[in-house]
Amino acid sequence: MPSAKVAKYRLSQAQLRALTMEQRPALNAEGKTVLEPNPDPRPYRISDGSQGAPAGFGFYVGPRGAFYEVRSRVGKKAVRLSLGSVQELSLVKAHELAAAKRSFIRSTGEDPRQALRTAEAVQEARGLTVGQALRGYIRFLEEQQGRGKTKPAGVKGAQDSLARLSREEVGLADSPIAALTDEALKAAWHRVRHSAMLRSTRLPAEVKLKLEAAGEWWRLDRAALVSKLRLTGKNVELAYAAGMAAAEHTLSDASRAVDRAIKLERKAADSAMRPPVLIYNPFQVLADEGLHRSTRELRKHYDAARVRNPLGVDDAATGQQSLPTVLKSLIERRDMQQGQNATAIDYILLTLLWGTRRSESARLCWYDSCSAEERDGLASWVWMARSADAKNPTTGLRGSQVFLHDTKAGEAQLLPVAYFAERVLRWRVEARAQSEQALAGAIAAGREAAKQMRARTRDIVLRAKADAVVDRAEWRLAQTQRWVFPARSPKAVEGHYLDSKSILATIKADAGLTEVGLTMHDFRRTLGRFAAKLLSGHMVSQLLRHHATRGNDTAMADVTQRYAQGEWPDLCMAMAKVEEALIATSPAVWNILRDPGDVARPRMDERNDPLLDVPKYRSKRSGGERGQTDEG
Repeated sequence: MPSAKVAKYRLSQAQLRALTMEQRPALNAEGKTVLEPNPDPRPYRISDGSQGAPAGFGFYVGPRGAFYEVRSRVGKKAVRLSLGSVQELSLVKAHELAAAKRSFIRSTGEDPRQALRTAEAVQEARGLTVGQALRGYIRFLEEQQGRGKTKPAGVKGAQDSLARLSREEVGLADSPIAALTDEALKAAWHRVRHSAMLRSTRLPAEVKLKLEAAGEWWRLDRAALVSKLRLTGKNVELAYAAGMAAAEHTLSDASRAVDRAIKLERKAADSAMRPPVLIYNPFQVLADEGLHRSTRELRKHYDAARVRNPLGVDDAATGQQSLPTVLKSLIERRDMQQGQNATAIDYILLTLLWGTRRSESARLCWYDSCSAEERDGLASWVWMARSADAKNPTTGLRGSQVFLHDTKAGEAQLLPVAYFAERVLRWRVEARAQSEQALAGAIAAGREAAKQMRARTRDIVLRAKADAVVDRAEWRLAQTQRWVFPARSPKAVEGHYLDSKSILATIKADAGLTEVGLTMHDFRRTLGRFAAKLLSGHMVSQLLRHHATRGNDTAMADVTQRYAQGEWPDLCMAMAKVEEALIATSPAVWNILRDPGDVARPRMDERNDPLLDVPKYRSKRSGGERGQTDEG
């Protein structure tokens, strides 16, 4: 059915600017165009009858005002192109623009709107900056995290990379990807290194000053660091690799972000049937020129810098028996300062005995505090068996167990709790019971005190302080009942113990580890070191969770099915074997941890293994802080 014919009118510029849905043009008795009330105030269209109007030229009047438009055909498709508002564009200019649009269509056969969108897309792609690509990559990682496909640490790492590239002294975030050159990227790599060096907490202040005074210090090899800057010992390696990890991580994140931007640009270009603007990732030059370290180079650096140090009894680097010394320091410090270190010490001991990563052991819940869904795979928990033959209601497996629901690689893992780990957990159970009793009394006393305060005064500040005492005690009780390692401070947002830096510094000083580092991950490396000497490679992987089930939805079903095939008893024996080897390095610690009535594990001769004479306090200079504890 043919479309209705659009009426033509000759309108002055003033009349055009007065057009609204409430009034429309009409012809008077003299045949002149006038404006009169619109009986049906809805959007309408009219054609331009003025001299010089191109074919298909007219006006659209709608809720937002009046606009010029022109009709044409692109192939077999009818199109209507908006040209602009009558308030901003004169009629003569609109005629010229309409003629140009129709001429473009006749000569190219394309819709000029699509050509404009293509030009804008090309311009946008050419102007896309490294920072914009990274922000898009971060949003992608956040979405992946919401679906459980990436870890919060990955998101945080990308955010840190963006922050480094945005620093004034680096200045790469605002650089367009299409304009990056090899030299610009190599210079940015060195600027990231320099920026990270200045902010390093591992590099002594005097070393930083020497490097900064040296100018392009990153060009100095190890020999030059010794001869020119007079660096010695591990400071040579720390200076040689200063800022390297930050540069590797930051520029790798940027490269991944640009890879993603290139894929999106290729997809958009294919959809618009145009050549892509971004084709090659310029960050590839960093890998091509060997700026990223190889695995061999990393291992060499760790050895030279004396980091990543598993503890042992025959440490070549230090000539010490670091593991028994650290164990004795942990045991000696557990009951100091009225037991305020107990949570931190137990956390470190169990991290060693289970080989867990820092965050894995910190967020362990008591099994009885978990919901059915959490027990079935949505939380990490510890279950204490009443006897060796008792079966866990969720797993159906015998003996005390620890379940890790979401480890570093999104894994799920179930581990047996062997003898010495269970002894430490019994300490945690006793501490929980004592805290619950003390906090219940504090809550009752606090409520009574708050009641009396309300009776004595109407001062809202005094009343709030009295209520705050109760709130704090109730918060601590909730954390004690929930977490194996509860935090004492309400400032700990997640409610569980987290930061071990202070207590580790104290333990390191006690053990005399002045030339090597000591981190929580070193305790995991220590378990791996002992397990590798005693067990098969397959069993070591089981203990260290190098191969495990992915996905939380079926985590519990998968791990119990795997262990039901006969691995659970073998895993229990393996865990017990490694655990006893670790604790036996110090007869004194063995005797303290064992049950006095346990005939299966007799006392060891500790005449050659005296306990450490550790100071109650350490100064900041020696590594610990006076009176400082590490409960989080």
